[in-house]
Amino acid sequence: MNDAEGVLGPTVTRFVEDHVRSLLAWDVVVFFHRNQDVVITSAELAERLGRREEEVDPEIDFLCRTGVLDCEDGLIQYKASAENDLRIGEFVEACHDRSRRLALIALVLHRIARG
Repeated sequence: MNDAEGVLGPTVTRFVEDHVRSLLAWDVVVFFHRNQDVVITSAELAERLGRREEEVDPEIDFLCRTGVLDCEDGLIQYKASAENDLRIGEFVEACHDRSRRLALIALVLHRIARG
């Protein structure tokens, strides 16, 4: 077991490994988990996150391919399975605890460094 998994637990660690490939993806996941009924365009999401649409689009595409979001007809919405919704909930909960948030940041940065 690595240090991050010891702090975060295997469920959150696995979720990050499978779905959170950048800090921007982190922001997108948290946004949609907190706003599960929102149906939005990538331009609107980018504006809400204070990012450029060109930055947001690849993360949206990835999260749609991995089953976190649904992308259809230019609209994006939260579409996690019941299992993923629980995993995302644990991830978002971990964001609220300082030591777990630091472990999350380290895990995501490590993932980014691996490419």
